[in-house]
Amino acid sequence: MTAVRSGAIGVIGAGVVGQGVAMLLAAGGWCESVRVVSRTGLSARALVTDLEDMCQVTGSPVRAVHTTSPRELASCEAVVICPRAEFVNTNRTDVRMAGLNANAPVIAALARALVHYQGLVVMVTNPVDIMARLFAEVSRCARVYGVGSNTDSARYRLTLARLLDVPAEAVEGHVIGEHGDRAVVCASATRVNGRPADVPVGRVRRELADRPSRINTGLGRTRCGPAGAVIAALRAGLGLEDRVVELSVNHENRWLGIPLRFTAGTPTVCLPRLDAAETRQLFVAAARLRDAYQPLAGLYAPAHPSKKEKTAVTRTATRIATATQAATVTSNSTVVTDWALRYFGPWWNATSTAPGPDAPVHADVNPDKVTEITQRVADRPHEETVYANTGMLIRRDSDGTVFAAQPGDKTAYKAEPGGPLHIYGCEDVPVSLAAARLAREVVRGRLLADGWSILHASAVVRDEQAVLTLGDKGAGKTTVGLLLARAGWHLLANDRVFIRPEAGRLRVLPWPSAAAIGLGLLDALGWYDQVRERVQRGEQLHPTQHQKVTDALHSGSRTPLWKESGKELKPQFFPDQLHSWLGLTLATEGHAARVLFPRIIPGAEAALLDEERTVRDADVFTAGTEDRYPDVFGFLPAGTTSTEPLRERLGELPRHVFGLVHDVKANTDLLSRIVGA
Repeated sequence: MTAVRSGAIGVIGAGVVGQGVAMLLAAGGWCESVRVVSRTGLSARALVTDLEDMCQVTGSPVRAVHTTSPRELASCEAVVICPRAEFVNTNRTDVRMAGLNANAPVIAALARALVHYQGLVVMVTNPVDIMARLFAEVSRCARVYGVGSNTDSARYRLTLARLLDVPAEAVEGHVIGEHGDRAVVCASATRVNGRPADVPVGRVRRELADRPSRINTGLGRTRCGPAGAVIAALRAGLGLEDRVVELSVNHENRWLGIPLRFTAGTPTVCLPRLDAAETRQLFVAAARLRDAYQPLAGLYAPAHPSKKEKTAVTRTATRIATATQAATVTSNSTVVTDWALRYFGPWWNATSTAPGPDAPVHADVNPDKVTEITQRVADRPHEETVYANTGMLIRRDSDGTVFAAQPGDKTAYKAEPGGPLHIYGCEDVPVSLAAARLAREVVRGRLLADGWSILHASAVVRDEQAVLTLGDKGAGKTTVGLLLARAGWHLLANDRVFIRPEAGRLRVLPWPSAAAIGLGLLDALGWYDQVRERVQRGEQLHPTQHQKVTDALHSGSRTPLWKESGKELKPQFFPDQLHSWLGLTLATEGHAARVLFPRIIPGAEAALLDEERTVRDADVFTAGTEDRYPDVFGFLPAGTTSTEPLRERLGELPRHVFGLVHDVKANTDLLSRIVGA
């Protein structure tokens, strides 16, 4: 028999699930006692008597106790809530929703009886996601979880194992969202024997619906599966077992079933990566649960104004400017505006300012708006594109208003003609990323309208003279820029620059962005150890960095990492980290004086090449060549400006074509000869 490792566990409800939970607790032997409460008392006393017999026969140390009031459970370490009101369920679909109005007053009364309860609460009563939220908001208890998705996930793994003829232990997969007909099957993230699986989602969904029906037909109600899910939640939540459990919980102001990784009783959200369709389904489930809950909130949940509701939300603003153009970002989160200061400050001019209604970008943390806009876009005809490497859904209304959503980032957008862009997100960091990108796009559009162009180039500056390095991806633009910056030049840009003829010269401005530097190059330039030391101390690089890169830095691996697509995974530096971490000096502008065209030639010598290379159309970013930031919101000027005059002016500058090798000193010596020591 398992040694007692927990105190008393309360069970409210002595129906079939309550009986199953109490029996498993008594048989498990790991809690001190099971305290049972029921509406009439008769069933609770009968269950306690039956448990006493079982404990005596099996030698279990667990005591079964009849308790007359839920208030007497306040000293328990955990309480399981599984009563069921008297009602006839006639639903053929959404069967778990049928008890919504009947069970709500029962759960609300229990919540009032256990207000401010400090222990763990596990909700079983259906509809479990809504009842868990109702109990939490009425009782104001901090640790409330609803089972349901855990049972669904178990059924999913069993079903898929049978369909694919593999052991259930070989299947790694989750069912999340709503415990019901609209549960989200995370097929895209499912693994079988560690490999992606071809999931027959239609057959799986039918089985998930049929399985409880078969149990109900034969037994009247499901009992063993939900009882087992409760035990899993209790053991994880009480710190008796480290594991992942799918539970309904308040995450980003939405109550949904999601996977939680419990370590010593502390949960961490571990949502699988969803594809676009699954993400839309999750938003729909969240909206459906929210809409079903709202009438109950008005009836049972007392108003507990949050700090934000008691006081007006303080908005902050950051103004970013370069050349003659500027844009202001306002937000209800200081993280967003501080991010803009950090992101644009080193290369452009960024200052805190007073928020005003004329700001072109409003970026707020507002999960409800994300859900509302995402559902509005997904449920109607829409376009799809990729923006900043993430899928985006776009809908354009007849009045010209653009609604967009990036479900993978949990962000949404609204832009009215002539009005500001509104950005909404569920968390600070995704909103900050989106605000920085789109504020830059606002300034970009204004600069382009003012005669500027964008070159695909890195750039360094000395004595106001800028050296531009152009080339296709992988040509060595970043390598040249960093080698020269390391040799004393000031780094103006890593990948793109703004350029415009002014007063007989070509004025160059930076394009603020995170800087990607491969692990191999970082090591070759002598920066790897100092970067690794900072990461190991807990300092953070840019959040767009892939986790594999962070893991490599922690482990000390210097081997370059690659995606299956062939793209290299690289450390991503904030602009200010180029100075604070790597010791480089950044420049804010310059005038083009020389153009370089490198090419990496392994196995050869670093040398000038007897080749002619001019600036091509592909070296200039236009609406036709832009591959990362399509003009979704109409920030860019209409029409196409010819790049011929700019290319002719660049053709008048000294130009050099040369080969680079995997030798830092040889490359640096060659560059010194080309641009001057």
